[in-house]
Amino acid sequence: MKVSWKKIWSRVGISGLVIAVLFGNLIYMNLRPADPILPGWEDYDPSRFADLMRRGEPVLVEIYAPWCPTCLLQHRALETLHKEDRAPRIRAVRVDFEGDEDFVKAKGFTSTGTLVIFRNGREEIRATGLVTPDKIENFLTSYLANRIKR
Repeated sequence: MKVSWKKIWSRVGISGLVIAVLFGNLIYMNLRPADPILPGWEDYDPSRFADLMRRGEPVLVEIYAPWCPTCLLQHRALETLHKEDRAPRIRAVRVDFEGDEDFVKAKGFTSTGTLVIFRNGREEIRATGLVTPDKIENFLTSYLANRIKR
């Protein structure tokens, strides 16, 4: 039986292409670095978060992971809001889904790409999968408008 190296390499190439198409994004999302934190945002710190809750001001929390495609889109949308100066003025904290496990478990989060507003130690509103600037802006402004009415 004669082995045709041309056929073998063509099959390897086709297999590699199929793997790249099917799993390329997954591989990329697991290897890419975390998005830089946005200006005005803070990384989660338990004592700082407790202090913010004692103050009684609303705090936007993003449940984030660098491997999360929704988080990537959400980050880009938040960047756009920031660049266009459309982001409502609210304290913002980014919680690492895997690095801040105590917080994630204590608050009952099961997925990334989640935006939550906490006030006085309690969750007030939650949304998952908001990946456009307009949806995020609507989420925040509707919360802030309802808060003013109270």
